[in-house]
Amino acid sequence: MGDGVEMQAGLERVVETIDQQIRWCYEFASPFTAGVLECIRDNLVKGGALAPLVVPWPGEPMRDVVALRLAGVLQMMARTGLAPRLVPFYPAGGGRWDAAAFARELENAVAANLDFVRGIISRPPQTNEIGRSAALMPAYALIAARTGLPLRILEVGASAGLNLMWDRFRYRLGSHEVGDAQSPVTVAAEWRGAWPGITALPRVVERRGCDRTPIDLNAPGEADRLMSYMWPDQAERVKRLEGAIKLAQQVKPPLDKADAGDWLAQQLAKAVPGVATVVAHTIAWQYFSKETSERGHRALEDAGARASAAAPLARVSLEHYAPDKPPALKLTQWPGGETRTIANAHAHGLWVEWLEV
Repeated sequence: MGDGVEMQAGLERVVETIDQQIRWCYEFASPFTAGVLECIRDNLVKGGALAPLVVPWPGEPMRDVVALRLAGVLQMMARTGLAPRLVPFYPAGGGRWDAAAFARELENAVAANLDFVRGIISRPPQTNEIGRSAALMPAYALIAARTGLPLRILEVGASAGLNLMWDRFRYRLGSHEVGDAQSPVTVAAEWRGAWPGITALPRVVERRGCDRTPIDLNAPGEADRLMSYMWPDQAERVKRLEGAIKLAQQVKPPLDKADAGDWLAQQLAKAVPGVATVVAHTIAWQYFSKETSERGHRALEDAGARASAAAPLARVSLEHYAPDKPPALKLTQWPGGETRTIANAHAHGLWVEWLEV
């Protein structure tokens, strides 16, 4: 379950991780998900049906995002009908919240579906937050403006590839609107700082993503799995994800099942003239193993050394670079290899603070 990490975490560490996620849920205005996690935590502490499936956890619970795996499997059982008595508690089912009653139904649902729960929590969660395109899009536009070239987008940790479709979304960033007015997906965010003068989205000539466990949204049950990791009391995010899923089911983003380090080495092995190649990742690199991260960095450095004005390379990363600060949007461009923080952004894309002049 721990994605190959050779360690085990006991109950104390698992509970500590869940408590941190509870604090984040309250901070990000998702009290329902916080309440679900509080019931999950109590079930583990009391030795309920979840306990033998989770403790000891064969990995690092925070890196493995155990809390989201557990919240996700409960919602998935409600969505798919495996646990119909959980449905009334979820916002789409009426949102009748009674913590004690939910805790009883949680125990019953897990006890009745042990194999299903074990299978789902053994797989990494897939969150695919579309709101992060509010920060990605201006970065892509900046690269296109600086290079004068169309874009080749390579995303690592791409999940279902929804953010690969960023140029098919409509954007409402502060008072500025750009993109496809007919898109089923509207990415709206508070805009802070100067507007970078974007009037149209840049042209994408190639897009591709990789993930160790990519989601094919046309496969049975996979759309439900992706939806199950969404915090269900955040209606706008739910609506946005539903629209993006429908879009992806019509025009499937190209995805490869691969380790990010190996995949980057393959994709960047040769410079591609006439396009600006952009490697992108959002809240993903931090979860890579040390070996994957090192291979990825080597692939970028080697490709950067080969980059030219005719075949430039860029890296766009939205990650938590400091635990006490919001995610930073960093841009590295080759030739040259200079890295700049061009924006700060909310992890769910609620706001973007543009810093680049």
